[in-house]
Formats: sequence, structure tokens, C-alpha cells
Amino acid sequence: MSTIPSDREANPAGPGDQETVGTASSPVDAGKEPASETPSEPLEPSAGNAPGGQDHPTDQEESQASKGTEPDEAEGAPPLEGTGTAGEGAPAGAKPALVYGAEALAAEERVRRRRLLVLLAGLLLALVGTITLIVRYATRPEPLPDLVPLPGAVNYAPHYLFSILGLDKPVGVALSSQGDRIYVSESAGDRLVKIFDRNGKLLGAFAPPRTTQAQRAPVYLATDASGRVFVTDRLQRALFVYDPEGTYLDTILGPDLTLSEYVSSSGEGLGPGAAYAFNAFEHVVYRKLAGEAEGTLPMPPAAGWSPLGVRIDATGRMLITDVSERHQCVLDFPSDTLLPPTLSGFDPHATAFGSDGEGLDQFHFPNVAVTDSQGKIYVTDGNNGRISVWDAGGEPLFHFGQIAGEGGLHLPRGAAIDDHDRLHVVDVVAQSVMVYDVTGPEPRYLFEFGGWGLGDGQFNYPNDIALDETGRLYVTDRENNRVQVWSY
Repeated sequence: MSTIPSDREANPAGPGDQETVGTASSPVDAGKEPASETPSEPLEPSAGNAPGGQDHPTDQEESQASKGTEPDEAEGAPPLEGTGTAGEGAPAGAKPALVYGAEALAAEERVRRRRLLVLLAGLLLALVGTITLIVRYATRPEPLPDLVPLPGAVNYAPHYLFSILGLDKPVGVALSSQGDRIYVSESAGDRLVKIFDRNGKLLGAFAPPRTTQAQRAPVYLATDASGRVFVTDRLQRALFVYDPEGTYLDTILGPDLTLSEYVSSSGEGLGPGAAYAFNAFEHVVYRKLAGEAEGTLPMPPAAGWSPLGVRIDATGRMLITDVSERHQCVLDFPSDTLLPPTLSGFDPHATAFGSDGEGLDQFHFPNVAVTDSQGKIYVTDGNNGRISVWDAGGEPLFHFGQIAGEGGLHLPRGAAIDDHDRLHVVDVVAQSVMVYDVTGPEPRYLFEFGGWGLGDGQFNYPNDIALDETGRLYVTDRENNRVQVWSY
């Protein structure tokens, strides 16, 4: 009897059929492409499919063999697109793996786009904020903490910018209400008051009329809301008044008398075009009426005062320190004193507080008096080496600064308070500017800047200080013949 040859014997596997050995599909899978293009390794022969054997692989074995050739997937990774066969081995109603892979990629793309939109929105907001800060600073310069409000107070020392030169022993400094002009008094040379712009360019100079260099000694200065400049003169024992350009206007001869008022009351009045001048060393008052030759008047009775420091606060209140031998005090002129355009009707009703001594309510050579936002008055009590604090009504409260070490004072002179109620005090002996926070019930020392030296940012007998609204500080550096400009 002849033997029927098996499929394997009739169609022996050739070299090109090696890839499909052991991967035959059931009739249901006929015509399908392999699940992966990656060739599978040849199967090892088993007892059922050894050459010459009579057994044929079952459908289950073929299915397991076919599954063994699929590529492995990373554990926990989403299904790869295009892998598997739709519906193969999946329960009824389940989505194919291909659909799950597409949904995962779409979800990932949506997340990526959302993150990109958030990043672009943040960059746009940062750009708008930067442009806003630049425009704000260009139109109204202010220190950074004022431009960007921060929670809580931010206190840091200012930094040096530059120096205004061309001065002879400067002692006093004041700013115009707009901060575009700097007025500086000199204690040597011609003893002038010089005008500079914000960049340190000299604009002009002035002095009391009919006085020589040896007959004048300007010290402290102040400006009012109308632009008038007030200058104390130690030799003339008077307070001279000028317009913003330095043109002479009037002289305050005492706490209740001006030169214009005295000339006007002399009989003929002032009249249009009238001119007058005063020189304490010549003991006469010069007067010239329109269309007449210059004449003189006798000197008015001596006022018995010696004005040193002058400050005018935001309300128009004027505080003058008096260092006369008989009565050292602070004169408080109410805010309506300087409202009239001229001082010919000067009737200030000034009040005085303090006396000569070392007690709580006394001074020993007071230099300047400044007010804070609550109306409290701070007086640099020079030779007592302290700051004397008074309430708005002129009643003594306390004093501070008479300590050794950090925050202690030696010889305080010029002072200024900024919008944050930070008190800046120039200490001649310490060669520094001391800064205190006076917002609370007791002053708190913050920091100091400067120090002795000849270089930038160093002082050699500083005397006065002025602040503007942009955070700039102007400090007279007497022996270095300059005004230093600092900024917050």
C-alpha cells in the first residue's frame, strides 16, 4: 500500500518560507497580514511537528504561536497606533486598541496646547507690565517700591548717582516744588546762592542787593508752592526772599516785620516800580520810587532774632530756627502766612516754642525743624547731639539720638522727611546721613549712608539735605566743594 505524503514532505520549507514556519493561521485569519513586520525567530521543533511526524498543530496551538510573534509593549504604555487587530480577543462592546491610542494622543495634544496658551498669556502680561512701568517712570519718576506696590515696607539705602561741582563750600540746599531746580548756598568765595538743573548744569546765581561778599553769609534755604526762594543769612540776621530766577523780592526783618511793609508804612508807600534794599552793616534802608532818585530811610528797630534754619512743609507752614543769644527757639508761622503774592502786609501771628538749654523743652543751637505726615515736629538740636520731637501744637514729646553705637548722633544739622515718613538727618561728625522710620510711636533706626572720604559717595563735612518726589537726595558736601546726588 502506498503512503500518502504529508504536507511537509510534499512541500518542504524552503529558505524563503522560514519566516512563516509555525505561524499558520486558521481559515478565519486567511489573507490577513502578519501583526508585525518584524520577523519572528524560528520555533524550535516539538514532538508534534518534528519532521516525519504524523501530528498536525491544532487551531489553539496555531493561535498561540501566532500571538508569540507580536512585538512586546512597554509595561503601562498606551497602545501603539496600528497594533493589534480590531475586535481580536476583545469583549463585546469594547473599543478597539487603535481608538484608545488615538484618544490618548489627542488628549496629550490638548494638554500641550493649553500649556502653550498659558505660557503665551504670561509672557504677554509681563510685556504689558514692563511697558507700563517704563511709561510710568518716564512720565512720573518714582522709586521702584512706589511704582510696584509691595506688601509691607521696603527700606534700603540709596545709591550714589553723581556730583554737582563748581561750588565754594556749599552748606544749604533746597529744591523747587517741581524738583527741576536745585538751589545751593555757598559759605566761601563770593558767598552766592547758585541755581542748577537736575543734571547739574549751572543756570544762574544771586545774592542780597547792595551787599558785598564780606557782608553776607547764606546758610539754609526753602521754597514755597509759588516758587519763591527763602534764604537765611547769618551776618544780615534776616531772611531774604527771591523769585525762582533769583530776582530779589523782599526781606523778612523779624518775626512780624518785612522790609516792604516797613517801606510802605514810611509815608509814601511803594507804588508801581518801587525798589528797596537792606544792608545791616550800613544801618540804612535804600528806597527808590518810580521817577525819583534813590533815597534812604533809617533802619527799623532791631528784631533781636538770628534766623538759621528754614523749612516750608507741604501745607505752607514755615518753621524757622532762631539761634539768638537770648532766646534759642523755633518760630512756627501758620500756612496762611505765605499765601499773599507779596509780603507788604506781613502779619503772621507766629508762635515760638523752646528755649536755651539741655532740658526736654530746650535747644542748644537748633539747626532745622521739619514735620512728618501727622504734623509732629523734629528739630535737629545740634550741640545737644539729638533730635527733639514736638507735637503739632508745640508741646515737647521726647528726644532721641543721644546713644552710643548704631543710630546714635553726634552733631546733627540738616534734615528732611520723605513721603514714607523716613527722617533723614545729616551728621557732620559721623560724616554720614542717618535714616529713621518715624511712623510709629518711637523712631526706629533704619540705616546710614556715606562715610568720610574724598571719593564718590563719601563726605567731608556734609551739612544739609533735600529730597524730591522721584527718590533723589541732594546732600551738600562742604569740604569736597560739591553737592552729591543719590537715589532710592
